[in-house]
Amino acid sequence: MPWILRFAIGSLFVFVIGAVMIAWACMSTGWETLSWFAWGSVTAGAGLIGTALLAMLSAVIHQGWRRFSLVLMSASVFLFLLLLVFAKFA
Repeated sequence: MPWILRFAIGSLFVFVIGAVMIAWACMSTGWETLSWFAWGSVTAGAGLIGTALLAMLSAVIHQGWRRFSLVLMSASVFLFLLLLVFAKFA
């Protein structure tokens, strides 16, 4: 597996950390929830954008891993759209 894809998968874990921060914000009360929600949204968004960019770069460079890269990029874009919808209604 190319290193770019490994970094893309690692960036997807950054999204998971941001999602956990958002979930923590939804379960807690008080003013700190705004901070948790904001930092979780920034972290999750950065993780998903990083995943999409790295997967796209890997699809261009590594022909053998193109299908996996495109699936990873599609999942990243889908999760980013879900994050935007969630942030709008939260």
